[in-house]
Amino acid sequence: MTSTDRPTADSRDDATNENARPHPREMFIRFLLDTVREDPYPSGTQLDLIEESIPAAMVPEYVEVLIEKSREGCFPSTDVLRRIQRMSAGPGPSPRC
Repeated sequence: MTSTDRPTADSRDDATNENARPHPREMFIRFLLDTVREDPYPSGTQLDLIEESIPAAMVPEYVEVLIEKSREGCFPSTDVLRRIQRMSAGPGPSPRC
């Protein structure tokens, strides 16, 4: 390997930083998930934003957050229960409503 074949310190740092830094969409979803975890009554708008942008790999984590929210109170939100149902159904026909 010649010196021109070797990556420079700058290019190695860039590659390392890119690999270590999550995708902006994932950062956005994680931010919203953290907000939902902390909020006793999560915003429907925030949940909508998550559902519009969430990558498939993060759906199980999102469903887990919703289930934990539903367990916190005596009367789980019907909206949250429907979201759990919809998000856990996987790919298939879209809901009627």
